[in-house]
Formats: sequence, C-alpha cells, structure tokens
Amino acid sequence: MRPLIDLVNTLLPMLYAVATMNYSIDFFREDPFAKRMNRPLLGTVVGLHALYVVLRTLMYGHIPLASPAEVLTMVALAVALVYVVIELSMDNQKTGMFVLAFSFAIQTLASAFMRDTYEIPEVLRSPLFGVHTTSAVIGYTACAVSAIYGVLYLLLYHDLKSSRFGIVYQRLPSLDILARMSLRATVLGTIFLTVTIVIGALWASERFPGFTTDPKFVSTVAVWLVYATGIGFHYALNWGGRRTIYVSLAGFALMVASAIAVKYWLPTFHGFA
Repeated sequence: MRPLIDLVNTLLPMLYAVATMNYSIDFFREDPFAKRMNRPLLGTVVGLHALYVVLRTLMYGHIPLASPAEVLTMVALAVALVYVVIELSMDNQKTGMFVLAFSFAIQTLASAFMRDTYEIPEVLRSPLFGVHTTSAVIGYTACAVSAIYGVLYLLLYHDLKSSRFGIVYQRLPSLDILARMSLRATVLGTIFLTVTIVIGALWASERFPGFTTDPKFVSTVAVWLVYATGIGFHYALNWGGRRTIYVSLAGFALMVASAIAVKYWLPTFHGFA
C-alpha cells in the first residue's frame, strides 16, 4: 500500500496542475476540446485524491488530519469538492481556473512535506473527532471558496462601473450568478460548521469541561454567526448582490484573524495535534 500512496502523493499536484491549465485554456480561449475535458479531468483528480485519503486512513489508522501536510491535503480536496458541487449545481465552468489553482498550490505544499504519521495522540484516532475535524475543514474551506467568488464578483463589478469590458467581463459569469455561487458556498460552509460545532460540543463536553470558553470554540461560533446572519438576511430581507458578498468577506476576514490569534496568542485545548 505504501508505494501506491507515495505514487498518488506525487501525481496529485501534477494532475491538479493539468486540470487548472485545462480550465485556464477554456477561460481564455474558449477551446471546445478543453471545455469537454474539464469535468473528466476534474473527476479524475478528485476521485484519485479521495482514494489517497482513504488509503492513508487505512494505513495509518486515522483520518489524515494529524500533521500540517495532512491538513493541507484535506483542504486541497475540500476546495475541489466544494467547487464540484457549485459547478454542477450552477452548470457553469468559467470559474474553475480560479478555484482549482488553490487546490494545486495547497496540494503541492502537502505533497512536498508529507510524512508518516504513525505516532499521534490517541485522541486523534477517535471516529467522533474525525467527523468533527473533517466537517470543520470542509466548512471553513467552503467559506474560503465563497470569499473567492466574492472577490471575483467585486472585480467584475468594478470593471462594469469603470466601463472596462475586457477578458474578465467577457468570460466571467454575470454578477447575479457569481453572487449565487458565493451564497451556495456560504450555505454549504455554514451547514458543515453547524455539524462541527454540534459534534465538537458533544465530544468535548466529557473530555474538556469549560470548553465553551475556549477561544477556538468561541471564534468558530462567531464565524458561524456572521455567515448564518448573512444567509438569514438574504432570505428574510431579500438581501442580494454586494450585501451578501460583503458579509461573506467579513466572515472570511474574521475566520482568518481568529485562526491567527488562536494559533499564536490565545491558549486553547485544540493544540493536541
């Protein structure tokens, strides 16, 4: 199994690069062959990446989230999976280049620094903990993808306001579609963050009394509240376009700031990895 895992670890960055380049050719040249190959290439790399995660889980006895490199490979896969959901639900391939470039960059780092992870704290082998951490990765990643669509929305909006009708205007989906893509990523992220909070609370209640005051838990709830508020305002008050985009970007900014604060300044029991 080890040779196969090493082989796939080497192939993944190259396959993400090929998929990203193919989406780029479709974006800039609107090549019919590139457009036809987008989904087969994406399906191949995502399927192989999912197999890689399963193989590492079986070999090391835990979901690959026990080291920085393992977290990175899970994030790269989550970005691709979130994009697949959005592309299929919106039936639009014109943003693949922008999103998959992140999967390529993240997986390149993950493959370069991937190491064996036999010796890990026993707590990381808990199935409930695995569900908690996996849902957290998907939730935060979906929110990051929402921010990517938010930036694309603002770029297109700025070009329209400036009457610049270049390649961005010609190739990107309309403002309405970009806003809906961002919203769908936000909804997906909020759902998984909800699972993260609930499972985390159930799991930590017996092992870490007072977990509700833990900075990581508090920051996750705060991020969830921002995104949930944006979704609520969208449906209850008919918010659309820039308003929901700004809420998404604010939630992403809070997510990054809180992650840095918890990592370097605030004490948390989440440091057991």
